[in-house]
Amino acid sequence: MRQAHLAHQTGLTRTGKINMLNRKPYRTAAQKAEAKRTARKFEGTWVSGSPVSYHRAVKGRAEG
Repeated sequence: MRQAHLAHQTGLTRTGKINMLNRKPYRTAAQKAEAKRTARKFEGTWVSGSPVSYHRAVKGRAEG
């Protein structure tokens, strides 16, 4: 894999726990409602500066 793409991967530490800090941020239902309330149209696109949440816990793995 090319070096430029390595920054976007989730990292695996020495302990075997996955670093999920590179996962996509998300909005809860309350945050989505706030985003819709505060959204404005900018150059043809709806934008909102409402807060987002980040994954901090390790995502569960399926045992195979």
